[in-house]
Amino acid sequence: MQGPTRIAYASSRHAPIALVGATAAVALMYAATPWLITPIAERYGVSEGAVGAVSVAQVGAFAAANFVLPRLLAPSGRILRMSAIALLLLNLLSAIPSIFGVLVGIRLLAGVAAGAMTWLTWTDAMKERTSMAAVASTGPISVLVGAPLLALLSSEGDRAVYVFLAVATIPAVVFGANVTGERRARGLVSRSRSNRVLLAALAGITFFGSALFLNEAIIARDIHGLSEFSASIAFSLNAAGGLLGARLASKHKRPGWWLASIGPAAIMTAYGPPAFFFIGLTWWGFAFWMGIPGVLQMLSDRSLTPSERAGDAQGLMAVGRAVGPILGGAFVDLGSLTALAVISGVGLAGSGATVIGVQEGGEMLPPTDPRTV
Repeated sequence: MQGPTRIAYASSRHAPIALVGATAAVALMYAATPWLITPIAERYGVSEGAVGAVSVAQVGAFAAANFVLPRLLAPSGRILRMSAIALLLLNLLSAIPSIFGVLVGIRLLAGVAAGAMTWLTWTDAMKERTSMAAVASTGPISVLVGAPLLALLSSEGDRAVYVFLAVATIPAVVFGANVTGERRARGLVSRSRSNRVLLAALAGITFFGSALFLNEAIIARDIHGLSEFSASIAFSLNAAGGLLGARLASKHKRPGWWLASIGPAAIMTAYGPPAFFFIGLTWWGFAFWMGIPGVLQMLSDRSLTPSERAGDAQGLMAVGRAVGPILGGAFVDLGSLTALAVISGVGLAGSGATVIGVQEGGEMLPPTDPRTV
């Protein structure tokens, strides 16, 4: 799914509809996760914490795809279409099994397909600053429109959600994209030490963020007493904030400060009146997308080629998303949602502070690096 604003925005930059559709399909796949926890737990008779295994498998495979594929294959539009077809079929197959382990296996394969699509999209986007902003805005607007619908569909069960995700993948299948590039050669990578620190910070942001964010629907229900539809409005506000942040990200030069500010906002979602839940999620989306494009640009500036770290960045962020639900699920089963919010908030603030440290510390490039001035 993509909104009219995003389509118009993409057209003005000649962005292929296939890339827009691919980004939207993957964004909705992740946006659906909080709404699938309860339906999957009820249908398969497992705890809500155990459902985190679905996300771990899905995002773990996503991470592996982003690490491995750039080293094995050259980017191409053919790979994008094949991955989109695979994701569409796997989403449909996810509505069929009656055994929880089979569902986990299917979502693992879906993660591979989604990882390939994301690798190709960001490989193309990181070649140009304006393209990066355009791709960054796709996810938030997809979630802005899709969150209420996902919440409503989840009341009908997980099967309805997976069928919707399959339909959302159709644009990426139907439309083609001329994606080009070269397979990443072994050893031809900038030895910038700051890039390694930035990659670790990105992994930390998604690790602590996913541990809490995937369980925000449970926080809305158990702590604030909100209905699923009311909670979905908060997720839409999170996406609206993200859309605004993605549009404004290029206007500032201090991404770390924005990312660090997510920490207090995350803690706010589990404390105080219900209004804090809405405010915290809205700021979370805004600050996240105000910061992430800037960090990706920092990686690009410290690399031999602009897209050198595209796969590594998406892969390590996916590693964080894969491991985070394990931490979150443990706290959910223990009934310690407020403790989870505090730990995640502190971790998010610390990851943002790491980015600040890298930026204030300078390039940190070794003397042999060709980019050293």
